[in-house]
Amino acid sequence: MTIAGRWMTIAGLLGTALGLARGQTGLAVLSLTVLVWLMAEWLWFSWRLWKHCSQLQIERIVNGRSEDFGTLQAGRLVTVEVRLTMRKGRMSPPLRIRDSIPENATVVNNEHQIRILSRFQKTAFRYEARIRGAGQIRLPGFRVVLEDSQGLFRAERFVPCPQVFRVLPAWVEAGEHSPLIKRSNALPQHGIHRLQRAGMGGELLELREYVPGDPPKSIAWKVSARRDRLMTRQYESEVPIRLQLFVDGSISTRIGGFGERLLDQITFVAASVARSAFSSGDPVGLTTFDERGMQRRAPVSGERGFQRILQDLADFSVNPAPLPDRLTPLLQQTAINVCREQFPELLDARYNRVPTFWSPWLPWRRRHFHERCQLAGILSHLYAMPPLRHVQLIEDDALLATFTQHFLSQQGMAWLTPVVSIRGRGFHDGVARLELLSDAIRKAVAHARDNELFVICSDLLENTHSISHLMPALRLARARHHRVAVICPTPAFRRPSRSSVEIASDAPEDLLLVAEQMRCRELAEQLQSVLRQVGVSVTFSGEQQAIRMILAELDLARTGRTSAQRGGSR
Repeated sequence: MTIAGRWMTIAGLLGTALGLARGQTGLAVLSLTVLVWLMAEWLWFSWRLWKHCSQLQIERIVNGRSEDFGTLQAGRLVTVEVRLTMRKGRMSPPLRIRDSIPENATVVNNEHQIRILSRFQKTAFRYEARIRGAGQIRLPGFRVVLEDSQGLFRAERFVPCPQVFRVLPAWVEAGEHSPLIKRSNALPQHGIHRLQRAGMGGELLELREYVPGDPPKSIAWKVSARRDRLMTRQYESEVPIRLQLFVDGSISTRIGGFGERLLDQITFVAASVARSAFSSGDPVGLTTFDERGMQRRAPVSGERGFQRILQDLADFSVNPAPLPDRLTPLLQQTAINVCREQFPELLDARYNRVPTFWSPWLPWRRRHFHERCQLAGILSHLYAMPPLRHVQLIEDDALLATFTQHFLSQQGMAWLTPVVSIRGRGFHDGVARLELLSDAIRKAVAHARDNELFVICSDLLENTHSISHLMPALRLARARHHRVAVICPTPAFRRPSRSSVEIASDAPEDLLLVAEQMRCRELAEQLQSVLRQVGVSVTFSGEQQAIRMILAELDLARTGRTSAQRGGSR
């Protein structure tokens, strides 16, 4: 019943009481008639709710497909068509249907809801949405609101229509970086780049004097006749440029909304660089690491290999359920809002009854406790908990926070603070991350061949003072003649340059942004100075500037040069 229906019911009850008390028959009969009419409307509305909602069938078609599982790509528009069908009879208006949009999607065209004011048997509406970040997106279902013609009664139901999509990271075509003259290469797992070293290629590298043991077919007879001594041809070696990607997925890279996480910058750069390498015929390997451990994919090539790399990055971008230590009002209120959106029937007092307590006395605290009891009841129902566990959820803040964060992660919500309560504890201090990255680099060097490029995409700015844990692994990679490039995404999507520390205004937000940029600039200068001593290239952005730097390193690797690149940070 809406507010208007409640006021009319109160007016009818008061009118009936006053009419009987004062002996005013007309007032009593009129008020009683209003109450009878309200009762009839409620019975008719209840019958419509029972009859029509059970016959309503909703189908969602995403990009022309209605399967429960699929694949999408971040940054692209998705066309969604919703079809409504009554299996028997016609639906009586008014009716409002809204698609439940997760946090990882933004509606950009039309509305994701429809209000129907006429009887129908089949109808449809369409909208467009843009996927914000890589990972996974889950469309749970539809929120259906049925009203009567007078607006006195309203019922809300959630019709489940789950669809789960893997969201591949966004990537851009960085341009063609193949040599102008393409040749066929007979070596296994070949690339199409020339390496300026002696080998079995088709291009002449140099002429040298004959050494016993050289094959006779390599003797340059005309040159030998002119110089009056035997000369041997040496050809260039055509080998692949193996690219090894190291992707960091620790807590600091996952905090924030979808599309604004540092991990989204990292996956964008990694996918773009992999696309350029695959287009040139080079194999690409991927190593991902976070608090859960390390996973390594051996170098693959071809279009199928590129799709495997994208799928690995998408699966790695899904936020795992963290273990927060305390329950915050924001965490609880967000969970309640999601329950109101997707589980309105579980908030009904007839099914989720809150026991009566004498405390707390203050109204706002009592309301907070009431919502907490409702949230505990919903979680215990969804996860099939026993009654004792239900009581523990009401009393234990840490337990309720853990299940609430896990519930929000399953519903496609980004991490909410606090993910960790104390900064510098456990994995978040960066030492464990650097040690895990060092192990990954050592394993990659052990399995590596000549002429490889290691691209490290990690948030190393916060670990500048602990970078000594990573230096032995970097020196080992450089000693084996591999090129190493480090990409550090910036928190504010701005590279730590001189222009980024200019104060735009005296607003607190601008001052905090400038202070953060100054801190990032100091850390970037320290990190850059340390890494350049071992010949490692560094860039501090998650944009196309970082992609161009990696492609420049690939060009240097094709020439066979192993010296460190000189110059400023790109």
